[in-house]
Amino acid sequence: MAAVVPACTSPERQPEMQESPERAVHRHIAAAKTGDVATLRSGACGRLASVIRPRSDAEIRDEFIALYEVGPDVLSVDSEEDGPQRIVTGYYSEVADLDISFIVEDHGGWKVCEIRRGNGVFGPLPGPFED
Repeated sequence: MAAVVPACTSPERQPEMQESPERAVHRHIAAAKTGDVATLRSGACGRLASVIRPRSDAEIRDEFIALYEVGPDVLSVDSEEDGPQRIVTGYYSEVADLDISFIVEDHGGWKVCEIRRGNGVFGPLPGPFED
C-alpha cells in the first residue's frame, strides 16, 4: 500500500518526522525552493550527485528553483517496499498528467539519487540539467 503525504514547502526541519525516503524528498524540495545549494549537494547521491557536482551554485539554484516552481503538492511512496532504495512519486494537483519520481537510497541516511519527470501519455520530460 502506498503512503500519501503532502509535499513540504517549509524550509524548516520538522522534528516530529523520523528519517525516511519521504523526509529526504521533503528536505530536497524545501532546499530547492529556498536555493539552499549546500543541502541539495549533501542530500544527493548517484546520478543526481554526478550531474550537479560540476555545476556552480548559481546554476544549481536556478535549475532547481525552476524545477519546483509549481510543486509537486503530494508525495507517495510504496511503504511495503524493503531495502536500501525506494521510489517516491510526486503529483501536481493543479496540472493533470504531470508527475515526478525521486529515486531515493539509504546511504547511512536517505538521499535523492535520481529525478525522473513524466508528462502522462506524452512521455518523459528532461530531469535537472538534461536537454
